[in-house]
Amino acid sequence: MDAVRWMHRRGVAVYAGDRGDAHPALDPDGPSPLHGVALGRMAMPLINAAELHGLAALCAELQRYSFLLTVAPPRIHGLTGVPVNPIAVF
Repeated sequence: MDAVRWMHRRGVAVYAGDRGDAHPALDPDGPSPLHGVALGRMAMPLINAAELHGLAALCAELQRYSFLLTVAPPRIHGLTGVPVNPIAVF
């Protein structure tokens, strides 16, 4: 839950990462931090299993670690999860 609180204090708008909730859960009686708290209680969109190696290599090559992240999921009523193609614009 500490990571979710950290993201909330800093105004993180979306989580895109290659790591999600711990398996097995750190607290089996509580909600999972990312899915149960960030998504469920904070309405923070999540991009699970993002492939970040290419982005990290390009950031290192350019010596730039700030970029605009764009994500355009399809507009389907009632959708709860869909593959997306996030794009980093430098």
